[in-house]
Amino acid sequence: MATVTVDGAAIAYENHGVGEPLLFIHGIYSSKQQWGQQVDYFKDKYRVITCDLRGHGQSSITHDPYSVSLFASDLIGLMDELGLEKVTCVGHSFGGLVAQEMALSYPERMRGIILAETLYGLSSTPWDAAAGMMWNFWLPKMFGVSNYADVMAKFFGVFTPGGADYIYKEVSEHLKDQTNQENIMMASLMFDSRWRLHHIDCPTLLMIGQYPHIPLVYMHNWEMYWRIYGAKLRIIPNAGHLLFWDNPTAFNQEMTKFLGTLN
Repeated sequence: MATVTVDGAAIAYENHGVGEPLLFIHGIYSSKQQWGQQVDYFKDKYRVITCDLRGHGQSSITHDPYSVSLFASDLIGLMDELGLEKVTCVGHSFGGLVAQEMALSYPERMRGIILAETLYGLSSTPWDAAAGMMWNFWLPKMFGVSNYADVMAKFFGVFTPGGADYIYKEVSEHLKDQTNQENIMMASLMFDSRWRLHHIDCPTLLMIGQYPHIPLVYMHNWEMYWRIYGAKLRIIPNAGHLLFWDNPTAFNQEMTKFLGTLN
């Protein structure tokens, strides 16, 4: 693990292999460790970079207001430090919001984006905002950190052996600092790319799991497929929200096919 300092924050990252760079962006209340099976699979043919977003994992917690734009800027700073002109971004869930913002604000730095079980935002409608507030803000306060982490672990880890333990550990750790947790939550609630999606002009792969853990993700992905010109949409069988864990073979194969079209 190494770090680079970007805009006052130490951004932790790991670097594996050589070749065309792939930048993996984890989901909310998670870390770069979620991508272990993808690192092992792709590192022999690609340069694989995994990182912890600001306020997550081994990166700095800063108590300034967070935003998806700030996270995107952090990762552009990481790319600059590593001498990467262009990357293919792989973003899961909240990480997919960051990948979208990178494609919209820094299109010249993107070879392509892979969006796994992501959304275009949680502020497009009052219903979306209410769902986000309930899941990311009110439930932790109602249940307490330990109980909320247990609910998250059982819900999202149902298809993955060992997944529940990882989720419980990560969520518990990230909710210890309430200010940090609320900053992350507000960043997710304030983002909305719905009416900008047609400006994404790099090759785009959308992936969702067969089992709709989060119905809103399904709804958003079909709309994203329609709004992003040339986007491809793939449904990963026997998988839920953590599709890269639930069925890594199918996930990695779809990634490989897509990456092959970028050469």
